[in-house]
Amino acid sequence: MKRKLFIGSSLEGLSIAKELKAKVDADCGEWINSEIWENGTVFSLNRNTLHCLVRAARKFEYGILVATKDDIIKSRKRISAVPRDNVIFEMGMFLGSLGLTRAFLLVEQESKLPTDYNGVTVPYFQKGIKSSLDNAIKEIINAFDKTRLTYNLKPMPSAALALGYFENFIEVLARKRLEQDIDFELEVLLPKNLKDINAEILAYKHHNKSREVSIFPDRPRPAVFELEAQKNHYWDIPTTLSTLYKLMDILLPSDEIGINQEKQEWIEHELRNFKGTIEILAQKSTACKDRISFSFLN
Repeated sequence: MKRKLFIGSSLEGLSIAKELKAKVDADCGEWINSEIWENGTVFSLNRNTLHCLVRAARKFEYGILVATKDDIIKSRKRISAVPRDNVIFEMGMFLGSLGLTRAFLLVEQESKLPTDYNGVTVPYFQKGIKSSLDNAIKEIINAFDKTRLTYNLKPMPSAALALGYFENFIEVLARKRLEQDIDFELEVLLPKNLKDINAEILAYKHHNKSREVSIFPDRPRPAVFELEAQKNHYWDIPTTLSTLYKLMDILLPSDEIGINQEKQEWIEHELRNFKGTIEILAQKSTACKDRISFSFLN
């Protein structure tokens, strides 16, 4: 399966986009499948442009936006030629989704870019001069080659983890207890420290005397913890959350001992999404509604 490349441009820059596609297909066709915006595979009927672009930013492995001098603006008493605003907007979407090594802006000489690009190296070409365009495209292809044997580790959607946890554990428990006509409560405990979730489980169990009980009487798994002092009051710390920590450790490696603030803020964001997703799913489920609660461990 070839990796997918999105090529975008304004209508005025379409001829450059087609030259870019031809060059990429010739040099990288054995491992990259390029799609240009005008071919109808990106923008669908009955879907607005923004919706289609959001989907495209998720399904492509690479993106190139062609920024040609399409408009004239006057800013601070200076007149400048600038790319079409939607091209810059789309570049921001792909850059946010794919990162600096997989999203590129191919820029016509003397185009004024947003100040966010100050100090950033981008390939420029002079329109009408083939060698200039070929050299700029070659820069991008060389950047592609550096990532050919690697894959972009995008953050694991916490909502996907929550959906799997809900369907394979929470709803299984709830439906079984509903069949048995047993009223129950389940408290889902979310640890802020995901490095060793098994240790968090042991510590909580030590301070809250509990026994592990099987959801099904005829087999040991899946199982849930039941408070000894309160029958049918269950709790669980989702071990699936360890996936988030492992992923963050790869994306944000640290060579220092201690808390990485950026990583911790990212983890807390994912935990909020995890919790919110399960709350919505639980309220929509007859077996789970008003029986699931959440707490964050200190």
